[in-house]
Amino acid sequence: MTNQELIAALAKRLGWTQRQTSEVLEATVSIINSNLEDGNSINIQGFGLFETKKKGERISVNPVSKQRFLVPPKISLAFRPGQTIKDNLKNLEVNE
Repeated sequence: MTNQELIAALAKRLGWTQRQTSEVLEATVSIINSNLEDGNSINIQGFGLFETKKKGERISVNPVSKQRFLVPPKISLAFRPGQTIKDNLKNLEVNE
């Protein structure tokens, strides 16, 4: 599903215009981004948990040249689906 398809489906379900729906979706994504940048986790009930994880620096080896190099630390995004999503996916696999 593309962004435009999501906006169209939300607009139809809510009875809003696509412009209103687009603005609300952009505001929601902006709030989520700013909270994740601040290091806060976001729990959307019935959907899942978005959180940032800090990965420390590590030593990696090039398999061809056997040269070792240091990989710097980084922050990555992690998503853990909620129980509702897990249950829906299990039912989907069984029925197909």
